[in-house]
Amino acid sequence: MRIIPQMHDFVSGLPAEGREAFERLSTLISVAAGSPVYRQGDESNEVYQLVEGAVRLCNVTEEGREVVTAEFQAGDCIGEMGMVDNLPRVSYAIASRDSVLRVLSRKHFEELTLQFPELKDLLLLTLCRRLRALYALHEEISLSLHQRVARAVLRLAYTHGCNEGEGRLYIKLSQEDLGCMLGATRQSINKELQVLKRAGVLTLEYGRIYVTDLASLEQGYEYLTGMEQITATYGKRQEET
Repeated sequence: MRIIPQMHDFVSGLPAEGREAFERLSTLISVAAGSPVYRQGDESNEVYQLVEGAVRLCNVTEEGREVVTAEFQAGDCIGEMGMVDNLPRVSYAIASRDSVLRVLSRKHFEELTLQFPELKDLLLLTLCRRLRALYALHEEISLSLHQRVARAVLRLAYTHGCNEGEGRLYIKLSQEDLGCMLGATRQSINKELQVLKRAGVLTLEYGRIYVTDLASLEQGYEYLTGMEQITATYGKRQEET
């Protein structure tokens, strides 16, 4: 698996003057946990960058079940696709916890691209990486639920793993949320996590998955990720507050 820092942050690639212009032209908003940043079908009039918190992109099935397609952290940008094609939002963006975001209007985004033409290349790179990640999700159709759970845990250990010391690496994620990510029930997710627990690679606590043997998890399931797969990393190797 190829780890890419700032995979979803096209702003950081700008020169200092460009980053300062982005901050100057944008406004800060606060979004409470569970509230939408935008909804499916909304006009794509803004692009966002997360300052604090977390936001998930999701769709809702006809039965009303939420299916999570991605989760973004501080520094990540969302909503940029609409800046390119000017089409309505294709998914919901929901704050997973209380969040603060910078909002840049379409007018100011266009001003920024004129002043800093390299922004277009940075945006293209971000979209290409998103497309690669989407291909990886498409591949999961052919995998068993056990393989999908193992791959998700391995990827999340890289991207969202927190180290609380003494080699205890954990992912702050409920089994229900993991089920939303994989389109499965909490009961089905628990069954597969118990298999991994018996294999000695993880333990379970309320709202957390502890990866106790990352090396064995990598060795046993790296074939599901491979070097062609890419994922973000947030450098979260410390205890969350």
